Amino acid sequence: MLRKSWVLLSLPILATCQFADTTTPIPQPDTVIFGRVAEIRAVASEPGVSEIDIRAGLPEKLLALMRREHRPIPALEKDLLVRTRVGADTLCVADMHAVDLDVFRIGQEVAVVPRPGTCAMVGTRLFLAEAGELYQFAAYQVRVLPRSLAALPAEVSLPADPSRINSAGTERTPLPLAGGRIVFFAAGLLPPFGQKDAPRGAVRPGMQGNGVALTPWAARGGYRPYRVEWIAGRWSAPAAVDLAGTPPDASARITWVNGTETACLAEVERGDGSKALFSSVRARASMPWEPLAAVKVEGGAGAGDAQRFGSQAGALVWTAYDSSGSDLWLSLQGQKPGLVDPRINTLGFEWAPRLGPNNALYFCRGDRQLRFTGGAVEEVRLPGKQYRPLLEAAPTSDGTLLFFRLPRFVPGEPDWDLAVAESSGAGRWSAAIPLDDWRPAV
Repeated sequence: MLRKSWVLLSLPILATCQFADTTTPIPQPDTVIFGRVAEIRAVASEPGVSEIDIRAGLPEKLLALMRREHRPIPALEKDLLVRTRVGADTLCVADMHAVDLDVFRIGQEVAVVPRPGTCAMVGTRLFLAEAGELYQFAAYQVRVLPRSLAALPAEVSLPADPSRINSAGTERTPLPLAGGRIVFFAAGLLPPFGQKDAPRGAVRPGMQGNGVALTPWAARGGYRPYRVEWIAGRWSAPAAVDLAGTPPDASARITWVNGTETACLAEVERGDGSKALFSSVRARASMPWEPLAAVKVEGGAGAGDAQRFGSQAGALVWTAYDSSGSDLWLSLQGQKPGLVDPRINTLGFEWAPRLGPNNALYFCRGDRQLRFTGGAVEEVRLPGKQYRPLLEAAPTSDGTLLFFRLPRFVPGEPDWDLAVAESSGAGRWSAAIPLDDWRPAV
């Protein structure tokens, strides 16, 4: 059934017709913009910025559906032109992936999600906005309006092969060892699209009990740790990492492992959302991990997402959680624990600290991947003219490789997959390669 909110998206534009012609932009409510691309051009005075002229109008598929359901079709102002600015921080999406503006073509149907507060009307026929997100309409329909489709594309629920690393579920928190030939990560299933559908993703070892029923943590959309290794020219099938003592309904992810795989730190998230930091050890990498032991740290109501470093791994950096956000804390040998450098923590959410060469600290702030090095915070970006989201970046010990997760823009919660990029020097990286397709140097 067509949702009412789809029709309402166009109403703020209709309301602008009351204004007389003027050259002064009149602020307008934020609204998703639909239409066809009429022209794309670079802004000569602003390198990296382009303008797209869009002939406003509802996409043909939506119009056909509204007619079938006998919905009223709003009448847009004739010849209404939308002029949208696209820059380096605009997320452009096609085929469920982040792409460059170059992929878009004249005549294509698109949807624009403007940056808050940037919509304005000039006269009665020119609507201005800065694009926060720009979608080919087919990608927007899958992402935001899946109920308008007779059936979702098959690739939305694929792959579902438990022998592969990436799936249609969620993969997160990659931790490379041995130059990237060993990778620990966390994996889980995503909620089904409909009540009669199965959860999305690969049903991996440890996700089912004695029968076919999912374990409590897998059924509730949680995640647990897995390990893969490059052996004999191929990746091994992901093997479950059993952390004894993890509550049956809790999620767990390993956030640090030493080079011999005999010590680890893990964040455990219980069913009520509370998080706590634990550690485990074992005598040899071939032996089971000992039961989890709580790690007591300061900073907030919850803690986790930690890494050890320094001489004999005696220093610790971790994420402290409370109801208003999260901050990074640091404990050095012989010193009182405290917040990390004030240039790192803000009033928002800082999380996922990962140590790199030369004391570089990779971390996330909200939905952005950052790095603190040389006394300054900088964004970690992948090649491309437009924004490529990535999170939980973890470098190899020599800094030549960066492992992270990338989103696929499927309906509802994004499907995060693992990828790797090679260093190009000076904080630059190659294009992302899906981890299943990457081949480590031997």
